Amino acid sequence: MSAFVFDRRTFVVGAAGLALGGCFEGSCYESNPQQKKFVSDLAALAKPAMASNNPLAVEDAAKRSLALADSVGAFTDWCGTLKSIDGKADNVAVTIEVGPQVSLYAFNDWALATAGALASLFDTRSREAPPPGLSQQAIAALKTFRLGQHVQLSGKMGAIAGSGLFDLSRLFGKGDTDNRLFLQSPRFVARIESLSASTKK
Repeated sequence: MSAFVFDRRTFVVGAAGLALGGCFEGSCYESNPQQKKFVSDLAALAKPAMASNNPLAVEDAAKRSLALADSVGAFTDWCGTLKSIDGKADNVAVTIEVGPQVSLYAFNDWALATAGALASLFDTRSREAPPPGLSQQAIAALKTFRLGQHVQLSGKMGAIAGSGLFDLSRLFGKGDTDNRLFLQSPRFVARIESLSASTKK
């Protein structure tokens, strides 16, 4: 479990950020009650664990943060900031910040998901191939945005869009350092169904 960056086929640990401090007053992150609660609950898990300097508490908080994302499931009309767009239309990857130091990550290159250890992440009850991480509407919308722009997004976290593929961040951050990085700058794999420009600040 770590804050990570996706480089085509490889996840690497991201740089540490400030510990979660809750939503900025009046920010677009506060405009959706579900989103605001999610970011606030992440902060409530991270702060005491980081302050304890106890690796067991840090590990537990990281696991509980992933469970929290699973419990969110589908989300609608969240407000975020477009932080990065990588790849081409058929294998695009996007990072959207949905809270201070909190990001959602979606991608359309599923070759990694069917190879090696990742194959075990598929729910045996599901025989369907996992859907791409971004819908065609979301990809079309991305072509009209600029980096740093506020966007409105809807989608799903956890078992991505019911495909049986779990959040890939479960595979990473087994050490104390990675768990701390994750709590400082959590990033969650998501399925992005829709994107549009947001007028919220």
